Amino acid sequence: MALNDQGPVMDVTPWPKGHGFAGSDAWWQYMLSKDERRRLDNLMGVALLDEEIRDRLVDQRDNTLMDAFGLSTETQGWLRTIQANSLVELAQAIVSAPQAEYSR
Repeated sequence: MALNDQGPVMDVTPWPKGHGFAGSDAWWQYMLSKDERRRLDNLMGVALLDEEIRDRLVDQRDNTLMDAFGLSTETQGWLRTIQANSLVELAQAIVSAPQAEYSR
């Protein structure tokens, strides 16, 4: 007896004249958020290794630093709202936040 997969199937390639699958916006937002999370993870990793970067991120919330890592303006704004006095506190806030906070 063969098993039939009844899960959803999506075609993620763009279609001419804007036609495509339902939910394409959700799919592309998900893909963009994965990339944003990777950039944020890279910034946090460098901050672990470099005290100057850590200070610029935690204490100053330096725009030029966040720009250098390619973070969106929405993610940068969200990072500035987090109340954290250390890299550990900032990391805990990032990990516990819903994905929507850093994926706009």
